Amino acid sequence: MDNRTKQASLSLSFSMPPPQNKFPNPLLFLGISLLSFGAFYATLKYRATTYPASAQPRQHDNPLVPPRHRDS
Repeated sequence: MDNRTKQASLSLSFSMPPPQNKFPNPLLFLGISLLSFGAFYATLKYRATTYPASAQPRQHDNPLVPPRHRDS
């Protein structure tokens, strides 16, 4: 038996183990959600200090349209 046929017979006799279902790590999901929330919060804080106009309410699109007031 030469080297090529020996390798071929070894590769044919090798069987893969049955696939095991591995569940996702819940700590990884928790870490990703905390990281994304932290990034969003840091962005909001940065924008509030850098662009103070973004903290104010948005004005009307058309200045000729009067604001609506509800009568109580």
